[in-house]
Amino acid sequence: MRHLPYVVGGFMLLPLVIWAVLRLTLFSGPSHGLDVPLAVALLATSMPLVAWFFLANLGFLANSIGGDDAFDRPRARWVRAIVAALPWAALTAGLLSLPFLVLQGETSALMALPPLSGLVIFLAIRRGEEARAAERGGRWRAVAETASTASAPAGRTALQRIAAFSLELVYRVPVIGWLIADAVKGRESAKLFFAFNCAVVWLAAIALFGYPAIIVPALALVPLIFAGLFWTTRA
Repeated sequence: MRHLPYVVGGFMLLPLVIWAVLRLTLFSGPSHGLDVPLAVALLATSMPLVAWFFLANLGFLANSIGGDDAFDRPRARWVRAIVAALPWAALTAGLLSLPFLVLQGETSALMALPPLSGLVIFLAIRRGEEARAAERGGRWRAVAETASTASAPAGRTALQRIAAFSLELVYRVPVIGWLIADAVKGRESAKLFFAFNCAVVWLAAIALFGYPAIIVPALALVPLIFAGLFWTTRA
């Protein structure tokens, strides 16, 4: 069960792999955006950061399923090896972009962007791993124990008990429920990351589905806004 998130993550990447294979074999030709050498260099330099976020989230789920501290490093050795190599991969890709751009005839000052991006990503990943180590030691279980202790105060109304029970059901939903629980019970950084992830998912849905992805959440927010108005103006 510990390796299940990585299996699911690999399956999610399968369409991208199929597209890349077909693009390099049967449907080769010019690509919009990828025919610009600077764009290719920046894309290659940023891929280690994307991979780090991807593996960090999968490691969070794998540790939770295995009963370990969710914020600790992934238990799988191969994942640890990849994560340790990612900052160096970003730095190497940034440095190698210089001879690549020279060979492609690039002469502008923008050639400095990929190496600079590689250095920033190198430092960002290293800092993220240091922050993960600083939060090690069972913090998630301590938060869960504190929340469970305070989840049944004396004298709660029936409505409050129903609300608490509903929240516990939401927290037990795989992936989404765990992220919501972390946002509610975790530190302030967890709330910021949750809001950022929601914004990214919404923007991705807009890019994929267009106008419906804008209007449907807006309509869904209408009853929530009215409920908030009634709550704030209650007597």
